[in-house]
Amino acid sequence: MPQKPPLEIHPGNFSLNVSGVAGFFGGDEAISAIQTIHHYKARKFLGWYNSPGSWAVGKNFGKLAKSDLWDGLFPGPDEEPAKFFELDGKQGPKYIASRSGTILEHTGHLAYLIMQMSKGELGRKVEEGRITKRNKITIIKTQRVFDPLKPPDREILPCSRIQTFVAVLPIAVSFTTCTLCGCTYDWFCFSMILLGIVSSGIFSVVMGSARLKLEGVNSASPAPPGDGMLMDGDNTVLLLGKEKDVATITRGRFILEYDRWPIIDEYNAIGLTSLLLVIQLLAQLLLIPQGTLFGQIMFLVSFAASWAYNLYLSAINSEDIQEQLIREELHLKEEHMRTYIFRTRTSAAVFACLMLQPVDVEGKYVAADKWEGLGFKPEIIIQNFMPNDTQVWGTWRKKVLEVMKTRDGSKDTCDGLLKMSSEEETKFGEDGQKLLKLLLEDARIAYHLAMEENLKGWLKEK
Repeated sequence: MPQKPPLEIHPGNFSLNVSGVAGFFGGDEAISAIQTIHHYKARKFLGWYNSPGSWAVGKNFGKLAKSDLWDGLFPGPDEEPAKFFELDGKQGPKYIASRSGTILEHTGHLAYLIMQMSKGELGRKVEEGRITKRNKITIIKTQRVFDPLKPPDREILPCSRIQTFVAVLPIAVSFTTCTLCGCTYDWFCFSMILLGIVSSGIFSVVMGSARLKLEGVNSASPAPPGDGMLMDGDNTVLLLGKEKDVATITRGRFILEYDRWPIIDEYNAIGLTSLLLVIQLLAQLLLIPQGTLFGQIMFLVSFAASWAYNLYLSAINSEDIQEQLIREELHLKEEHMRTYIFRTRTSAAVFACLMLQPVDVEGKYVAADKWEGLGFKPEIIIQNFMPNDTQVWGTWRKKVLEVMKTRDGSKDTCDGLLKMSSEEETKFGEDGQKLLKLLLEDARIAYHLAMEENLKGWLKEK
């Protein structure tokens, strides 16, 4: 006869059903929804609904809490809040300054956003010449970002958006289902829906209490103009303006600052609310099966409404919101940006070099003998586009530089420099002559477009 175990468990009518396990689902949508909380005005006060995915949200954002206790409960790397909310951390493209000699192999998150924004610009297609591979050049005239007499940081105020008010729907559903459970005396489901409402609401208030800021950098004074280019494959952004304003794009960042709460440290508050979300899931897992069928249905209805709202928020591209923010904070309007789509990379290289050519206070191009003193080295700009180092390419580069040196001269003179001389025809074979003619034609197209922009005076406008 088998012996009885020392401890017998009588489960009674307890049954672990799917309504309790449902709390494990919807985590990705909930996390994505929380990550945009700082972009919407008053949204931190509209998190009072029974949201699914509490386990994933608590485990993810609990890593923000800074102490040995919280590191043990929520293990993971200690990162800045901005990275958790995907406001920082993206690697930007290579930056090459045309005057200061600065070369940054990788820039920051703001430069990444600027490059992504430029890729979305339709631009003007240059229809002349041959086609090899299209290259896009976007020119941005940077505007003054910060007051020169104040530190280079500024708070970004959240905007009123329709997404904020849609939160009324899951809130209404959660409170309605909670009330219906109370009316049917299903206190298990009533208390669990209420716990979900309270824990989600408190978590939203705590996480949304941070202030979003734009942080720039202090540049040396006096500093040369910050003109330079961001390069990402076939996409190039020319940044024209003061060093401090360009540096904000290349080395600036978004930051989130949490203020200390009156009673508790802000990071301990994050840890406690994250722990509450984890406890919520465990409590729902154990107690929801004790409720009635009607109560469990109400619980799932509140989950479904909240999940739909989280899905709606997560469907909005966070980078699109950030690109809009960066436009507003850098004071960039349509008239400050121009985009051109060239048919060849050589045309794009020459155009970029011509647009970065320094001018004096009167708007005239600086003489070539003063380039070195200004730190302007056009050959380096061209080589970053076209590193080819054959005789044909070397001859082509010399001709382009000659055009830049005589740019204030007549158009016919510059056009003449972009033609192959009889000496060069003798020097190169048939293939070399053919290639040089094509390259010079590419340069001529870029030169004419640059002259057109110069005549419009767009770059000199404020």
